[in-house]
Amino acid sequence: MRLTKISIIALVALLATSCYEKFTTPAVPSEMTDTKMQEQGMTHLTIAELKDMFFPLDNSGSTNSLAETKYKRFVLNKSECTDYELEQKRYIEGDYYIKGKVISNDEQGNIYKSLHIFDGTAAIELKLTNGLFADFPCNLDTKESCWVYVRLNGLYLGSFRMMLSIGDVPTESLNAYGIYKYYANSNIVSPNKVAQHVFKGENCTLTEGKSKSDDIYVVDNYNESKSIYNADFLGRLIRFNNLTVTYRGVKNQNGVTSHPALTSGSNTNIYPSWLCTSGITVDGAVQYVVSEPWYKLAYSINNISLYGSVALCYPEVLGTSHGSTPGFYTARTSGYSRYAGNFVPEDGATGSVLAIYAIYSHSYNFSKTSDQSGAFQLTTCRFQDFLPEYYGSLTDEQIAAREAWIEANTPQSSIDLPQTLKDDDME
Repeated sequence: MRLTKISIIALVALLATSCYEKFTTPAVPSEMTDTKMQEQGMTHLTIAELKDMFFPLDNSGSTNSLAETKYKRFVLNKSECTDYELEQKRYIEGDYYIKGKVISNDEQGNIYKSLHIFDGTAAIELKLTNGLFADFPCNLDTKESCWVYVRLNGLYLGSFRMMLSIGDVPTESLNAYGIYKYYANSNIVSPNKVAQHVFKGENCTLTEGKSKSDDIYVVDNYNESKSIYNADFLGRLIRFNNLTVTYRGVKNQNGVTSHPALTSGSNTNIYPSWLCTSGITVDGAVQYVVSEPWYKLAYSINNISLYGSVALCYPEVLGTSHGSTPGFYTARTSGYSRYAGNFVPEDGATGSVLAIYAIYSHSYNFSKTSDQSGAFQLTTCRFQDFLPEYYGSLTDEQIAAREAWIEANTPQSSIDLPQTLKDDDME
């Protein structure tokens, strides 16, 4: 009898262990391939072909109204479209997919809820959710990355300030001052929906060089910067070598304002700075664009976080007064990034920047000298991608001196913000 009881206990323990192992060890999803996508009836598009299906890119950047907010929905059949989508031709019919190598990493928070991919023809942003570096890894040190496949049916191709992206339904919302904001698409926040549309493929290695098909494109000087002054390079990961930090309209470390602020039509922009574009109350009046000096990479203080901007350029355009000049860029850093509190390099510092190349504009007409012309932006994935030559050469004493200078020279108006400013008062 005792032997029987022992045998039964052993059998139950074995069964329990077996069940437990099955529950905690889910099957690893197999890598996606072109064959698997095509077996499901999908047709492959290059990212360049996808972008060509959009409306003409020029003049598509405005989001001031629903009519101006340009998007197209991917449908299997036109019968799925609303009357508005049919009338405005805001649809792309067919079961398509794209694929590309991951060229971004969101671990440090400056890239947020976005995955950028490149397939050798063009690059595009996928608007998804948090923590993408874990499921779709891209190591920018070793250049180890992976392919990603995207089923487009049911998603939206949209433009925001001339940058195209793939995302969920268009949205609109009120900002803190009751003014509508329109967005051509939104983030796919549901993990289930992401899993239905975005699939990891095989691991790969990013190439770097001066070929248009290289995953990391290299620009060394002003003449080379002119070759990327077109839409073909937007959204790509580019290594800009030999860029110089330039202060504009604010005092530098020598106590002088060596260059005037940049002008763009009726707007004047200073650098380095933080910029609020949703409006704050100043002296009892609402100001919809407010630019303040800020000598750290982003504004993050008193539970308020705003984007910071640093101007960089090649020597040939150091004297420019307009942000749409080839070879002149602004580096944008989010106040929510892990490195927002790092100080801005000194005026005149030179080094390299590895960043996603973007535009922020209503129009792509480079001949204009107004608010509608392009302002080119660089977004780094990691702190170590922004002028590592400068930061790596500083001694502890120099770092302490820099911090003391920033504390002494940041205008009080940049620190004592109006109470009406909200965390989301930024674009």
